[in-house]
Amino acid sequence: MDRPARGRQRVDTLLAMIEAGEIAHADTRTELLGAIDGILEAGRTSGELRADVAVEDIAAALIGIFTVAGKPAHAAMAARLLNLLMDGLRLSSGGQRKMAE
Repeated sequence: MDRPARGRQRVDTLLAMIEAGEIAHADTRTELLGAIDGILEAGRTSGELRADVAVEDIAAALIGIFTVAGKPAHAAMAARLLNLLMDGLRLSSGGQRKMAE
């Protein structure tokens, strides 16, 4: 499976957890951040994802993506935006990317 497909699979898993009610409304923020952290940690451990990205930043990016492209009619846009997000999370070929401050 290629990297973009793995990224989409991780996001799909997270969304399925939300939809299935595994992430309850009262604990949504904590559960969501924990799920994202688990995904990021797996990517960091495998050497595929940057170590300098905050969980809260990813949550904000996902909220933004699904706010502007959350309807089925915008599925292609959502896919492009998710690909951009995943591309930004990956290590560059030369190693670690430096986040702008």
